[in-house]
This record gives sequence, structure tokens and C-alpha cells, in this order.
Amino acid sequence: MNVWVVKTSEMLASDSGNGRLLRSGIVANMLDERGHRVTWWMSTFDHANRRNRATADLTVPFGARGTIRMLHSPGYRASISFARLRDHRLWGRAFAAAIEGATRPDVILCSYPTIEAAAVCVRFGARHGVPVVLDLRDMWPDIFSEYAPAFLRPLAHALLWPWRARARAAMRGATALFGITDEFLAWGLRFAGRPRNDWDGAFLLAFPDPPPAEQSDPAARSAEAFWDERNVTAASAFNVVLVGSMTKRRFEMPTVLAAARDLQPDAGRVKFILAGDGDDLHEYRREAADCANVDFPGWLNAAQIRSLLKRAHLGLVPYRNTPDLVMSVPNKVGEYFAAGVPVATCLSGTLARLLEERRCGMQFEARQPLTLATLVRRLRADPQLCRELSANAKRTYQEELSGTQVYGRMIARLEAIAGAGLDGAIRAAGGVELHT
Repeated sequence: MNVWVVKTSEMLASDSGNGRLLRSGIVANMLDERGHRVTWWMSTFDHANRRNRATADLTVPFGARGTIRMLHSPGYRASISFARLRDHRLWGRAFAAAIEGATRPDVILCSYPTIEAAAVCVRFGARHGVPVVLDLRDMWPDIFSEYAPAFLRPLAHALLWPWRARARAAMRGATALFGITDEFLAWGLRFAGRPRNDWDGAFLLAFPDPPPAEQSDPAARSAEAFWDERNVTAASAFNVVLVGSMTKRRFEMPTVLAAARDLQPDAGRVKFILAGDGDDLHEYRREAADCANVDFPGWLNAAQIRSLLKRAHLGLVPYRNTPDLVMSVPNKVGEYFAAGVPVATCLSGTLARLLEERRCGMQFEARQPLTLATLVRRLRADPQLCRELSANAKRTYQEELSGTQVYGRMIARLEAIAGAGLDGAIRAAGGVELHT
């Protein structure tokens, strides 16, 4: 089948720095491997590295038979900004113009957000008889008001009504809604104002199956040496690891640093390795200057991350309890679990339930550093518990977060929707009509 994958801002494996495929890229790659023809529509703007890949539209090959269609957009510096809204509006216009001359697909998988991309896809699908699936990844525009001061949130909510109207029309007009969790799917269905149909589904943010270990690989040898030189080994300390973007907007980093400071005098050594780059990295390094047990190695390549996780005893997921994250199982959870690393999180909601049900991690309280320090002390003193949590984490990855398993099910659903065609998909969904 001919499939359009629409995701404006996801990383490419060729991107400088931290380039690697994520959800849309992995699905596109798996579709290509299954013999389908994929067109991945995206922006020239590299969101992760805040740079433009090209100064004009660019088409490059993808996989064995597919293409990536990059449409130029100006980009932005801040994630929450008018410049970003302008970028999305301009990209949406360029996308609407570009697809009118493109070969009609059998099905469209459009990541949501952006609102503009979703709206364009649903209108195109209704006009040309193409089923459209929206993959709900973030709670736009609802989440925007969360970043306003509390006293301004009602006003922010009111000002967002144009985006809310477009989002509702797109979700209501989609053939099917996918969500990164059942809770996300339920949010989208409430937004759309319709019941769940047989095509809708929840597919977790999965992690690609790790490559076979190859100690002869130069990148692997270099990564092992990198951590050896920093004295990060499984035997030298109880290693608490965080791999992510260093930003205040998402992380409860003061809690993490205060817990590390509290653990410094302990006889049993604990080391916090907080890896990644971001706008607030320099500030965090200053705040932790007196903590000899905290290491900020900065940005890591894929081999260095794999090597670090082999030496880790506990993986941190210290996100703030915003409505979107409370309903999520973040990307990094699958990465930790694939390496057999149990998780400690201050998130309530979906992830906390997963950790409790599968016994593959533990929860601490946001803004209560002592709860994290106590959790770490407990695990450091109980190697048997650590081994049990690690085995459960690996099992949970294999059963619930493996990219091959999760995205294989997603692709099977897409194939069924495409096979039914738009009219058949509407009948199977119980007669839900499309709105343009």
C-alpha cells in the first residue's frame, strides 16, 4: 500500500548530534520493510537541534522505496512561543499546497500535534476518499494554558478557542484515533465528542529492539572507555541515571539534586549520572557544584547511552505532573526497560500504575527529596530486590514496550483500515461521518 506518514518535527537518523528514529520514523521504517511505499512529510526544521536542515523544500530517499518530503518552515527558538505557532501555520499552508499534486495514498497516519497538519490531512482525506488516522501524542491546545500563571489560565483557555475548534474538527473528522495510552485516546474521544470505534486504539511509546551486542564495534569500545575514564562502573557505585533534555519546564531537577546532596555522606556510594543537553544544563551544573556524586556528562551518542544503561542500577523519570505526562508512559521508560533498568518516577497516573502492576520500578514524591533518597537507600541495600525489579523491567519491555511488538500491531491496524478503504472504514466504525 501507499502510506503517508505526517510528522513535522521528529528526528532523523542523519541529524547531527542526537539523530535517531523515534515513533513516526520507526513506524515508517517498519512499513518500508514490510513492502509498503512510504512518503514521510515533515519540516526542514530540526526541532531537537534548533536548526534548519535546508533553506528550501527538500526530497530525500527513505528506506528501500520511500521518500522524505521536507517542506521549508522558518523554525523557532523556544518551544512555547509565537514563533513556533507561526512556523506551524506556514508549514501547514505549504503542506496543503504540496499534497494536491501528490500521488493519492491508501491511508494517512498523521501525528497530532500539530493541529494544522491534522486539519489538512482530514480535509484532504474527506475530499479524496482517503482514510486518515490521527496519532495523539500531545494534548494540544489544552496543555498550552498549563504554562500560563494560575490566575491567567482562564484567559489563556479562552484565547485558545480557534485552535480548539480546529482540533475538535480534525479529531471528529478522522477515520480513527490512535493514542499513546488508553488515557490519551479517551481524551481525544472526549475532544471529538464521539464514542470509541473498532478502528481506534492505544499503542504505547515503544522503544526499538536493541541491536545485538558487538564488543568489536569501534563505537561500542569507545563508549566503554568513555565511562571507564569517568569511573562509572556497576561495581564502583550504585548508579542512578537520567537520560534526557536538561530543562526546567519538564523535570523536577531540584528534587533530584537535593536527594543526591543528601546521599553524599553515606558509606555506600551512590552516583547520579544526569546525561543530556539543554537550555538549563549550565545552571544545573552550577547548582550541583558541591555534589561530588553528581556527573553531568552532557550529550551522549547512542553507543554511550547503551553502555551507560548497562552500568545503571536505576533510571530516573523525574517529570513534572502536568496533565499530559500524568496520562503518558514517556519514551525513556522503554529505553530503560529494554536495558533491564528499573524506573523511579515522581509521576502519578499511568506510569505509576504500570510500575506497581508490573513491579518494575518505584515512585517518589515530587518536591520531596527525602523520598527519593530513601528509595535509593532501600534499593542500594537490597541487591535481590534490584535484581527482581530489573528482571521485571526487561519482561515488561518485551511484553508491552517492544517497538517490534507495539508498532507491528499499529501497522496491522493501518493495513486493515487501508484495506477497508474510507467507506468501509466508516461502516466498520459504526457509521461515524467525516466532518470537513
